[in-house]
Amino acid sequence: MLMSSVVMMALLTAAPAPAPKASPLTWKVTGTDVTFEMSSKDLRALRDGKEVFGLQSRKKGFLANLVGDPEDTQDPPEGAPDTSDWEAAQSYTVLSVVGPWVSYEDNSGGFTGGALYAIRIYVTEDVTKDKDRGAFNLLDVFPEKDVLKALKADEFVKQHVRDEAAFKKARTVEALLAILVPGDDCVGFQIDNVKRSVAFHHVEGNKVAVRIAFGYERPVCRGKMFEVGVLLPIPESLRPALERARTRQEGFLMKDAKAVKAPAVHFEWEGSKQKKP
Repeated sequence: MLMSSVVMMALLTAAPAPAPKASPLTWKVTGTDVTFEMSSKDLRALRDGKEVFGLQSRKKGFLANLVGDPEDTQDPPEGAPDTSDWEAAQSYTVLSVVGPWVSYEDNSGGFTGGALYAIRIYVTEDVTKDKDRGAFNLLDVFPEKDVLKALKADEFVKQHVRDEAAFKKARTVEALLAILVPGDDCVGFQIDNVKRSVAFHHVEGNKVAVRIAFGYERPVCRGKMFEVGVLLPIPESLRPALERARTRQEGFLMKDAKAVKAPAVHFEWEGSKQKKP
């Protein structure tokens, strides 16, 4: 039997049902009161329902740091600079989540008042602590002797050694970095990068691959970032959280960031001409 023209037309013109909205992936960090919520557009950490880490919520702070905040509808105060040619951008890309530690790439740049700037670096935060950058320290997680040994074995690091005797003699990570030279690529070897500019990449047997990001030494090299990969023996205290991240029960490692659709956010701002009185 042929379908009636009325029924056929109704089927052809009926709007498709809207796709169900995807729910954020959530997990509770074992041994803590932290719950993570992750979607394609944000990563949030909550404690007692209150956000203690987030990406989208950083937009307000990004705008507040700029003269001529586009959310401010008031006339600029007397003597305020002309921001018509100013611009700024900032991006955050999540790299890994292990236990309460979130590692992300912070990429910012722009032009403000005659000054160009560009910074790209990794950052690791412990969401169970306050937002002081000192809350996470790689040298508190791994024995310093293991980190030192791994850095000394790295080919990129060895390319920046000028004093071989001092290199062999170095007994701390800070002492090692102090004798490295920037070289033609203009690397800035700073102890804070080893402590906090890291991400957890993958597990190899009883070791974990850690990425350490170093910035630039001189302004002319602004925007450069250099990644050093080291393999570190896994401390027993870290093994459970690392295994849960490796199997994606709680968090994920850097090698799986794309597969789990780890979020990234991007903020932009452009100045505007001041209103005439």
